[in-house]
Amino acid sequence: MPEETKRKSDRSRKKGGLTGSEHFETPETNQNQVSTVVDNVKTAASTVASTVGRVGNTAQHINGSIKQVRRAVSGGSPLVTDEAEGVLNQAKSVATGYGVQLIDLNSELSGDPYAPSGTLPQQDAKTANQNKLIIQKQNNALEVRLERRKQQRKIAAIHKEELALVGDIADIRKTGFDVAKKFVQSEISHVQFQTEQSKLEENEELLEQQIIRTQGVINLTQGIQTEWDLKLQKQARSNEQLEIEIQGMENTIEKRRAEIEADMFI
Repeated sequence: MPEETKRKSDRSRKKGGLTGSEHFETPETNQNQVSTVVDNVKTAASTVASTVGRVGNTAQHINGSIKQVRRAVSGGSPLVTDEAEGVLNQAKSVATGYGVQLIDLNSELSGDPYAPSGTLPQQDAKTANQNKLIIQKQNNALEVRLERRKQQRKIAAIHKEELALVGDIADIRKTGFDVAKKFVQSEISHVQFQTEQSKLEENEELLEQQIIRTQGVINLTQGIQTEWDLKLQKQARSNEQLEIEIQGMENTIEKRRAEIEADMFI
């Protein structure tokens, strides 16, 4: 009993980490656990560095070029072989590093079961109710903030969908322009078709006119041929008349010569 009383007295002199209460024992970090974590981390780093060194010397031939793997993990973490309790201790050490104060479960479960805890702080009913009220108000604020964040996420999601809708409308507008452009191009093609039709009709009329001119030239050719035939006939008759006249003149001359000769011999 004296040893137990002394142990309780020692615990009662330790101050709490949150309220400074003399009846609260601040959980102390197990230095052995921290040392174990540090050693394990150093061992893992050394293992990974050794693995990286070995892998770095291995060449891989890809597309005719040599590349080296600069980082690799080959199971060097101590968590691969540690027991569950050791891993749990490492997790507790990480939590303690973030400022989490864990209850010393061994101290709370051991000792006199009929005596109050020597590590937990004490509060009167008024202080406890005030603290609970403050915590409740803080929880209300946190719930409001959480709901506000949820609302903001919904607003952001709606805005995202609205932007997607704007993009869809832009795509529809672009598609409309493309269709209108194609329709204008089709009208241009139709006008070009009509232009070619008009050119065809014009060429057909020019062809008809050329045929008429050609036929006229043909008809003129026949008339000219007849005209020249007549001219040739007229010339032939004129030549015949000249021959007749010349022959008559020759006959007259011959007759006159005969008369002269006859007169000379009488």
